[in-house]
Amino acid sequence: MKLTNEQIHSLALGVADTLSDKDGIELYRMKTAQAQRITDFNADFGKRAYATAGIRLDFYTDSKFFAFAYDKATEASSRKWYYFSLFINGKQTALIGEEQATACAGAYRVELPDGKNRITLFLPNLFRARITSVELSDGAFFERVNPKRRLVFHGDSITQGYDSKSPALSYANRVAYALDAEIFNFAIGGAMFDMRMVDTSTDYNADAVIVAYGSNDWCKRQTAQAFLQNCSEFFERLMPLHKNVPVFVILPIWRFNGEEQKPIGTLQDARAEIARIASGYENTKIIDIYDVVPHELFSDGLHPTDGGFAYYAENVLKQIKL
Repeated sequence: MKLTNEQIHSLALGVADTLSDKDGIELYRMKTAQAQRITDFNADFGKRAYATAGIRLDFYTDSKFFAFAYDKATEASSRKWYYFSLFINGKQTALIGEEQATACAGAYRVELPDGKNRITLFLPNLFRARITSVELSDGAFFERVNPKRRLVFHGDSITQGYDSKSPALSYANRVAYALDAEIFNFAIGGAMFDMRMVDTSTDYNADAVIVAYGSNDWCKRQTAQAFLQNCSEFFERLMPLHKNVPVFVILPIWRFNGEEQKPIGTLQDARAEIARIASGYENTKIIDIYDVVPHELFSDGLHPTDGGFAYYAENVLKQIKL
């Protein structure tokens, strides 16, 4: 039994928009209008806006098998790999994709245990792809999981998922799974505090918001004034959308060159300014996990690996109370 595009969409979480035709369906984590606004001021960011970070198919079924196929796998980050993570009943059973992307299409099929099973397919954090088919046994029951919560994430490459090979193991997806939450992940690799990153058309009915910018601002902003102004303007635009829910602000974590002097000072100086600005709102909570990730669990002195994200997520979860 081949599911229709509408049925595939009905099983997906973290989807703000879609593009559907006879060849398949693309699932988008932000509205296409917002992705276009981002493209208009930064073409590279616009490309990354179409990565499927935070999107997953998550459903129960009594099917004898699960199969899916995809195409149009294209880069939506500065990385060359892409993977789908497949979980069956809460355990990762397959990592489907390529280390050095050469093929733009693929397919996978797995036989399922008898009875009702939970199927969770995390889409790539760092690539864009179109789902061309999802197949189940003829007449099989299927029903989407309905998480208890909804979270919105804003951030840079770490929140998008660099450098987790398994998309399920990025900190944002770990937090989502642990909190039984659907997430809308608006993070863009390389992004900084910028009010244009906030889609003011909707609050996405979020139960909480997580913000994690600042590392790029510290090393790229040309003046201290630009750092402070952009940080302030971001929160001025974000906070009216989320007046009645907690907004957790994760300060930048350790990086290999954090002692260097930039226009705003050292990384620690930048962290202090972010905390000061964000603390001006009643519903913000500062999360400081500066040195919780062992330095050997960074891929490049900047981005945690799968193992590094375990430490990151564990310590974020300790401070999120919903």
